[in-house]
Amino acid sequence: MKLYATPLSHFSRKIRILLDLYKVPYEIVDVGNVAKDQPLLFADNPLMRVPVLIDGDTWLIESDHIADYIVDKFDPSDRYQVKTKDTFSLNARAILNGIMDEEVKIIVARRTLVPVDQFSYFDKALSAINGGIAWLEKNCDKFDVLVPKYKEIHLVCLWQHLEYYDLVPLKLYKLNNIVEQISNSPVIGKTAPRVLKPK
Repeated sequence: MKLYATPLSHFSRKIRILLDLYKVPYEIVDVGNVAKDQPLLFADNPLMRVPVLIDGDTWLIESDHIADYIVDKFDPSDRYQVKTKDTFSLNARAILNGIMDEEVKIIVARRTLVPVDQFSYFDKALSAINGGIAWLEKNCDKFDVLVPKYKEIHLVCLWQHLEYYDLVPLKLYKLNNIVEQISNSPVIGKTAPRVLKPK
């Protein structure tokens, strides 16, 4: 099993944590600079995004689809509730993914020397990030610190990525304490951006 990813990708980290929790051996293929315009680097993903999973003849893109596949193959009981139909969890995950997408827009633009401060497109991306965080904070009591599931893993991946790139201040949020407690798990903590690539 190969996972095409980058060490700091929050989308890829969700999958790495899931595979590690299931103790599934896999190889990480580092695609390098995600701003490059070369589909071959991304295991032929025409969208040139990570993660991409290759498992024998199976080629799969998009982190939550990959998570579904992993659960079907290794955990039919779905102990981390990846396949949940709970409406709060689905909305929370959509908002988490949306924040992650907006953050990637800003990071990639900065890497390619786009003056993000000069374009309202990026102002909207930052507003979406802040609005999404406010929604998550308002609903922070619905995240389970004691028995983390996929949505809590998702939250940690987003939050620590935002911290690492310092796009928005996060220290005053209750969610910060929730993330700290969940990331005390050795499996989750070992993949933190600051552990993999200290600043």
